[in-house]
Amino acid sequence: MAISFWMLVVQSIIGLVPALLVWQWPTNMVWGWAVLIAFCGTYSHYCFARAMQHADATVVVPMDFLRVPLTALLGWVVYSERIDLLTALGVCLILTGNLLNLIRLPAIGQWVRHRP
Repeated sequence: MAISFWMLVVQSIIGLVPALLVWQWPTNMVWGWAVLIAFCGTYSHYCFARAMQHADATVVVPMDFLRVPLTALLGWVVYSERIDLLTALGVCLILTGNLLNLIRLPAIGQWVRHRP
């Protein structure tokens, strides 16, 4: 919780200067969305910190990279954005890396443990 709190404080201070240069008061509807986004962003950091307490970082951190393909998928479904070749290759690379990380091959594990 402390890390999330101080991260939010530092990011708010850093973002204050550029925001003041172009500040316009948001409408009530925009304030509602801003509060929702702030809550979801803060809660996602809390969930990530809790996941790190319950699982090994070698499992949690690669799963965090799934937000990239999921964001691309959401952009395609909701906003009709095109998925270009580099995006598709990146998605394949992330998914393959995650799968390889989760598969525990006994032969490779024994080789790593018994190296001279």
